[in-house]
Amino acid sequence: MPNSKPYPRIAMFWAPVRGDRSPSGYARHDLIVVSPGQIGMEPDAEPSGLADGYTPESVEVGKRWLSEVRRENPGTIIFAAIDFYEYGDDALPEDHPWWLRKNGEREQFWPGTHRMDWYNPDYRAHVVRQTLAAKAAGFDGAFYDNLRDEPEPWIKLLTAVREQAGEDFPIIANVGYATGEYQWVAPYLNGFMYESGWSHRRAGDWDECIAAFQKNQELHRRPTYSIIERFETIRDRAGWPNDPRKGQPIPRDPQARRWTMCYALTIGDFYYLFSDSTSHQHDWYPEYDVKIGFPKKPGERVNAFVWQREYDKALVVVNLPGAPGAHEVELDREAKDSLTGETGRHFTIPPGDGRILVYGG
Repeated sequence: MPNSKPYPRIAMFWAPVRGDRSPSGYARHDLIVVSPGQIGMEPDAEPSGLADGYTPESVEVGKRWLSEVRRENPGTIIFAAIDFYEYGDDALPEDHPWWLRKNGEREQFWPGTHRMDWYNPDYRAHVVRQTLAAKAAGFDGAFYDNLRDEPEPWIKLLTAVREQAGEDFPIIANVGYATGEYQWVAPYLNGFMYESGWSHRRAGDWDECIAAFQKNQELHRRPTYSIIERFETIRDRAGWPNDPRKGQPIPRDPQARRWTMCYALTIGDFYYLFSDSTSHQHDWYPEYDVKIGFPKKPGERVNAFVWQREYDKALVVVNLPGAPGAHEVELDREAKDSLTGETGRHFTIPPGDGRILVYGG
């Protein structure tokens, strides 16, 4: 399934556009990650952690949902989020052997969840069966959250999924804040989800970070489906279950949206998401609907902080945080910045900002 969508390509994880949970709200995105339970699929065993698949009746519900989304947005790719790293506390009996234990006690992750023992071959086989059940229901690929630097169980799991689901079955995983630590697993995957921590308070040497993004993309299987997500709220523990300000209105940061979107468009071929926090709640912005086509060539490093890339219909430029000053852009024709509405041939980009300069306005 080749990537046929023009840029910008917008992704979502679990949460659709804020205030719209209809299939149409999901279908606005070019890459969708949802759990089977979100679309009406129910586990075929109790407790739910024992289920290898879904009840036949609920699979039909899920298939209808998938069909409706694809009818609204042909070509969107829909990944099933398969639990692997953690389960809810009531998903299995407390004494079940699939829980990860230290000193005889289950190891907590989030409040209300505990980690799973992915070194257990029976548990990994269970996850493979769940993945195959999601594929049979019509999902395009699988997403595994919370990748960790433990090559043995991850490679065994991914190898088993490939053997049984097929070499062309897309798989992506969440590397969280890391950029260069997971190159050992990149060749087994079609992409990484880069959660917001990679960009928090970064204001220094960008070359190493960008080189890691690009090396990972080079190592991934084709087609690639990597996603750069930026959180609007970047304070410590924002959005976590124990966040004392969870649910409160957050300060808006449109400049962060501008530079991170331009970053995703210039350094490689990425999907993009700008969300509140770990909730992944987000709005839909006008620039998402201004399609600029496909890149004509790889992104170009102008200097230590500035990157640019030519697309069919636009020039994208980012002046990264930490830059010593503004970057001046001179064009040979009129353009309109889809991010700010500014028009002209000369544009000034402050540090930590970006422009999508659409030719002809």
